[in-house]
Amino acid sequence: MSTGNIVTGDDYFPRPADEKKLWRHLSDGAHILLLAPRRVGKSSMITHIKNNPNSGYAVIYVFVQACDSEQSFYQKMLREIYRSEHIKKSEKIKNKLSEWARSINFSLSVSPTNLEVELGEDKGVPKLITYEMIRDVLYESLKLSEDTIIIAIDEFPDVLERISEEQGKKGVEQFLSGIRALCQDPEFNEKVQFILTGSIGLDTLAEKLAVTDLINMLVNMSVRPFKDAQAMEFINFYLKKHCPNIILNIEAQQAIIDGVGWNMPYYLGLVCSQLIDIFDEEERQIEYSDIKVAIDNLFSPDMKTVFSHWRDRLNRLESSERSYAKQVLDLVSRDNTDVTYGEIFNLSQHSDFKDTINSRYVINCLLHDGYLYQPDDDIYQFTSPLLKRWWGRYGS
Repeated sequence: MSTGNIVTGDDYFPRPADEKKLWRHLSDGAHILLLAPRRVGKSSMITHIKNNPNSGYAVIYVFVQACDSEQSFYQKMLREIYRSEHIKKSEKIKNKLSEWARSINFSLSVSPTNLEVELGEDKGVPKLITYEMIRDVLYESLKLSEDTIIIAIDEFPDVLERISEEQGKKGVEQFLSGIRALCQDPEFNEKVQFILTGSIGLDTLAEKLAVTDLINMLVNMSVRPFKDAQAMEFINFYLKKHCPNIILNIEAQQAIIDGVGWNMPYYLGLVCSQLIDIFDEEERQIEYSDIKVAIDNLFSPDMKTVFSHWRDRLNRLESSERSYAKQVLDLVSRDNTDVTYGEIFNLSQHSDFKDTINSRYVINCLLHDGYLYQPDDDIYQFTSPLLKRWWGRYGS
């Protein structure tokens, strides 16, 4: 298992509670909105259920982060469905999908190296794909499958954000209205359900754009941190995979958990990887004092990019929003002092921000994207001591 990448097969560490909850909602016929910060394992979990679906289901994975319009989104979805493993297994479904695509003036063409969606024309004007077309093409072809088809669309909120930037609220409303219509079509839902995933809070973005009524048909889920006992299992799992000669007692494992403070596999794996380096370089068994050394190593100059995605993610905010977010994070990174709602509110009333930003939107982004959490209603803290320490050194 490598930190930060999608893991599969024997490298995947199970999340039985989250997986069961996901399948429970799917068996109820729901469409899922699965939101979680980056590098907490949501894509790995989706890939796992794709490769190990419950009986009666097939999962098709579609990564849409690069899509910047409704049209590119629909084209990418059709492309990935057409070349998915499930469709490849059935010539009947594959042919039906191509046939129905042609019937509404666009065709799926395949070469050994690429697959393109070619749109037909109507009186010389390129014919646009609509959600009604998608509905007909998918339903009429996928109803031939014996399984219910789950289409897992990864990084869906990124598409919405780009549509908002390019076309404004009107474009967002049109796009989400089509998705909502698909999710509320009883006949279509007998064969097709959606899992929409992302590391941007779609609900937060929808609230900012005043379109929450267009996503309220989705059931919200998140990927939860491990409890300490499960985190210990993960530490042992990781070390067994990568360096089975390392033996950590419970006290050492707890020290890792306390140092990370947010039991997500990526961050636990970072510390374990440093311990392996110590073991290999010094050719001795890991000691309790090595835990602190391993954590300290994560903040050396040559490791500063390990957490840099946290700073980079703020670039999606507008300039004044980004400035406010950075000042909030600077405030919360103070040593040994809790930051209250009142302090954050007072910052939002500064002349640089008072009339230029939606402070509630920015704070919700920081909460939903995993920068901050609230141990109670009036207090804000970093999700992890690691992130707090990195931000204090490199973030601002």
